[in-house]
Amino acid sequence: MATADLFQNVTDINSIVQALTAMANASDVYFLVVMGVLVFMMQWGFAMLEGGQVRKKNVNNVMMKNMVDWFIGCVSWLFIGGVLCASINPADFISWWGKIFSAAPFLVDNGIELASWFFGLVFAATAATIVSGGVAERIKFSAYVLISLIITALVYPFFVYLGPWGAGIINWHDYAGSLIVHGLGGFLALGAIAAIGPRIGRFKDGKPVPILGHNIPMAVFGALALAIGWYGFNVGSSLALGDISGLVCATTTLAMAGGGIGALIASKKDVLFTANGIVAGLVAICSGTDVVSPVGGLIIGLIAGLQVPIVYKLIENAGLDDVCGVVPVHGTAGVVGAILAGILGMKALGGAGEVSLIDQIIASVFCIVYGTALGYIIAKIAGVICGGLRVSEEDEFIGLDLAEHKMPAYPEEETSVA
Repeated sequence: MATADLFQNVTDINSIVQALTAMANASDVYFLVVMGVLVFMMQWGFAMLEGGQVRKKNVNNVMMKNMVDWFIGCVSWLFIGGVLCASINPADFISWWGKIFSAAPFLVDNGIELASWFFGLVFAATAATIVSGGVAERIKFSAYVLISLIITALVYPFFVYLGPWGAGIINWHDYAGSLIVHGLGGFLALGAIAAIGPRIGRFKDGKPVPILGHNIPMAVFGALALAIGWYGFNVGSSLALGDISGLVCATTTLAMAGGGIGALIASKKDVLFTANGIVAGLVAICSGTDVVSPVGGLIIGLIAGLQVPIVYKLIENAGLDDVCGVVPVHGTAGVVGAILAGILGMKALGGAGEVSLIDQIIASVFCIVYGTALGYIIAKIAGVICGGLRVSEEDEFIGLDLAEHKMPAYPEEETSVA
């Protein structure tokens, strides 16, 4: 073969390799963006789920907090959180800050670095939003904004850095974030709930008094919207189109069903608990969705759903006012999922193996302590900085929609304090 022909063949091969590489990058960018948008849609689901569970005088406040979680998350994740997940080296922060003021560094490889940044952002915003439902109807808006900022800029990214998605200092199996996202969010909420205290009238003579939400259909709608977004959460956690898994899709689906069935049984057909059970099943499967069998996914969801009304009652009997049940739905459901991933992920039980039950238990304890302690501390700090953590009794009585935002959610109805 002539030298010229050989050179041409090598050139052609290089061109093909470059074209395939560009196609792979483009496919992965598309995958991350679409999956990330599905996860972003969960902000909508959370807004509806939480909005339906509060009284109508506080609906706008819930909607505003969910929107602000996203605004704050975008900014804090750009400047701090996105880097802190992977590094605590100041040089890495300086390098990133030097890049984000120019488009040029991101014009190569279809901008896959920013697609990955976006996918991380939607997870961070989810962790912060969970806290909103626990402290609803009595927290100052300014204090909540500060708490959300601290979570997305520091608390969540550092937890990621310590865990398997970061430096692996504390290592466990958590494919899509049963502990990293949901468990952390749930226990941050528990700490904040303890710091802020219950709503006026929630307990009388030490006994819980139910305060019903204003729109259960809205809450159910939110739970189902979250379920749709969860396919982005779990299936998208492959992070690349070439690694996408039908097993993850199946276990996610079956855990959702199991969660609903479990909560339906344990709550004796309570509609709201059943809707929250759907979410709890989805939370629980995140950890082991890639390593358990389809039946294992169903079992994980079932147990997560069963514990929702039970843990909710325990929290209530402890004198804590968790408005939207985020501790059982996200906190303890995340722990259930992480531990069961270590059990049902065993080969002997139909799993893929290579998941340590001891590591899963250690990580669960760490998540509980880290989340609850920091949730309490940052809530107290926010209260000091903002001149109080919660609104006045008068503002709580008239509702945060009027007190904080000067606008009722349902202006055509007579304004009510009920």
